[in-house]
Amino acid sequence: MTRRFGGCGLVLALLPAVAAADCGEPATPLAAVRGAGEAPLPPGRMVTVEATVTGSFPGGDGLDGFYVESATEPRAGVFVYAPEVDADAAPRSAERWRIRARTGRYRGRIQLESAEALQRCGTASLEPAPLRLPAAAGELAGHSDRLVRLEGALVVTDAWDLARYGSLALASPQRRMHPANGTAGGEPAGVILDDGSYRRGPEPIPHLDAEGTRRLGSRVESAVGVLTRAFGAWRLHPVQPVRFRDDNPRRLAPVREPGALRAVNFNLRNYFLDRAGRGPDTPSGFERQRRRLAASLEALDADVLALHEIENRPAVVRDLLRLVNAGRDEARRYAAAAAAMDRRGVIRSALLYRPARLTLESVRLDAARVHDRPPVIADFRDPDGQRLRVAAAHFKSRGGCPQAGDVDRGEGCWAQRRRAQADALADALAADGPAPVLLLGDLNAYPAERALAPLRAAGLVDLVAREVPAPRRYTYVYRGAAGYLDHALASHGLAGRVARVGIWHVNADEPPFLADRGDGVWRASDHDPVVVDLR
Repeated sequence: MTRRFGGCGLVLALLPAVAAADCGEPATPLAAVRGAGEAPLPPGRMVTVEATVTGSFPGGDGLDGFYVESATEPRAGVFVYAPEVDADAAPRSAERWRIRARTGRYRGRIQLESAEALQRCGTASLEPAPLRLPAAAGELAGHSDRLVRLEGALVVTDAWDLARYGSLALASPQRRMHPANGTAGGEPAGVILDDGSYRRGPEPIPHLDAEGTRRLGSRVESAVGVLTRAFGAWRLHPVQPVRFRDDNPRRLAPVREPGALRAVNFNLRNYFLDRAGRGPDTPSGFERQRRRLAASLEALDADVLALHEIENRPAVVRDLLRLVNAGRDEARRYAAAAAAMDRRGVIRSALLYRPARLTLESVRLDAARVHDRPPVIADFRDPDGQRLRVAAAHFKSRGGCPQAGDVDRGEGCWAQRRRAQADALADALAADGPAPVLLLGDLNAYPAERALAPLRAAGLVDLVAREVPAPRRYTYVYRGAAGYLDHALASHGLAGRVARVGIWHVNADEPPFLADRGDGVWRASDHDPVVVDLR
């Protein structure tokens, strides 16, 4: 039977498993097409090859073609660009085909194109070549467009492009950590786990688990596919389902230490009433954000909340109070440690507290001009009458780099500004006399960076570094590297009263697309909350 695809002159011969007359006759080796040991064949050369299909990704939802590989040495693979072939008629994996086509190039990649005839020559199979990652560039190039089985300890370290392009970034032997985080981490594996397509917005989204997510820290147990290089990276297009092991499952919020006073630091990721400002750009998106944040804050059950990235208008703080107080009895309701508004920033920090648990004595802003959004400093008395000074701070971001001056010198842009902000805040915390201090903030600095030095010099203890196990010390993931920009620091006396410190990995490990889908607590923000229980 033959099938002609309209207007292109391509004839596809669909023959039974017994080889056709041409099958098995002399053909151009794929190694010669690729140039094994010498230059590859130039574009435009008409050739006939006979090889085994290793991966078929037909149509616009796929790659508009399929991969073939030689069964004899020297092994070589090549992509056959055949947009005219639809999914029903396309060659399938583990079949042997004879192809008459022209040599070509696409974005520098060798391929076969403008096929004149395709003949099925029966079935065949190839064992995937083992490829241990990470691997040198030369070794990866030697497996280009071939069927491989990934080996080695591989972990998902970034899911930013999962819903955009169906891909996951891998690291080895463990997930990547930011170099300034002070914790050991893996290195990029050198291969992106893709999905057999380069289209944007794949549906369904690939690589998800039974809960509809793919958390960072998941292990790859088995991945077999075709290795190729595209868009500046090596990619694996699976030819069978990838097997994952969930080494980083979802967990409930940290359980409160009995009788403890709980303080939480949480960046809300642009809580804005102004739909023309930041945050979700539709009313329905904002309502989804509110429901997610309400569920998260309910689960955290804090007595003090240091919240960041709130639109800098009094009405927004009032709206946030309505959100967190809805349905709560008097003992669990919050009030705002109100201070005079400062109009310097588009966003602000806020301190919310439970009057049933804490008595507010005073509150002020650190008005030093170095601050883009002045920290809020409040003095409380706890139920036993002990003083507690709590500060909520959000230092200058690492982005929006200037052309000159405080540019990125290895610690992100505006590192000098953040250090100056830390200096000013250390002075402000000591200005009203000695008191037990708890600083909760998104300081936009990793723990080993110089911005934290003035706070340590002032006697503040890094509670996350002291209390949280090294592999769990992260609140944020940027370009696949995890680390903690969100901090809890305490004066030495108060540090002795710490019962528990934890990070609820409810957001940073989840793929970003979840923020726009459904309800629940997962991916309510892009930062994880830091939880401190005080005796």
